[in-house]
Amino acid sequence: MSQPSNSRASLAADLRALGVGAGQVLMVHAAFRSVGWTEGGPATLIRALQDVLGPGGTLVMPAASPQLGRVAGSGSQPDEMFDPAQTPTQMGYLAETFRQWPETLRSDHPLESVCARGAKAAEIVADHATEFCEGAGTPFEKLYTLDGWTLLLGVGFNRCTSLHYAEFLSPRRRTIRHDLPLMQDGKPGWVTVSDMAADNSTHFLQVGARFVASGAVRSGRIGSAPCLLFSTRAMVACAVPYFNASLDASRSKDA
Repeated sequence: MSQPSNSRASLAADLRALGVGAGQVLMVHAAFRSVGWTEGGPATLIRALQDVLGPGGTLVMPAASPQLGRVAGSGSQPDEMFDPAQTPTQMGYLAETFRQWPETLRSDHPLESVCARGAKAAEIVADHATEFCEGAGTPFEKLYTLDGWTLLLGVGFNRCTSLHYAEFLSPRRRTIRHDLPLMQDGKPGWVTVSDMAADNSTHFLQVGARFVASGAVRSGRIGSAPCLLFSTRAMVACAVPYFNASLDASRSKDA
């Protein structure tokens, strides 16, 4: 027997059953393929998300373009500069479709941009800090201050960028130096900045398991995709004490 396809209405019903609601600020990290066969592809899921969030809500997705960066001090001049309107994201099929969606706004960070559409979109994407691009003065801090929600759709906590924000708040945070392609005096060049180091599933999955065990996470399915929905603030509140206790500051790669 073939699996029934997902529709805009069925996906909206799944979202509401999980706890997504009108007026929320919602960051979505997704592996669209896990949703299963969907009439109209990722555009149908985006429409369903917008239906549920309503005009007062805001849909947010990562739009990172790591292909533009480099290890600090390596290589030659940039081959490509970041263009918020044209540079594709490597965050998956759903995120790339959303990036191109009418009225979607994008922050201007060359590596870790974020796309948003809705009532709080302009506020979320404005003035994305160049250094520590997941920390203070970034969309990830705004997701926290706006009491946003996070939806992990077919992915785990290793894909939850707000955990980098939580780690940023810890004095024991792990950092790295790398180069961003930015215009300098009207010419393309590299600017070396400090940022959060990659977790590589070292701690984020453990934080996630602890957070789920606290009972603060809603679980369910959207289409065929296993999903987790939670308050970003609550997740950060759980994660910061973990990082304070578990991270070894001597492992920092910040030069």
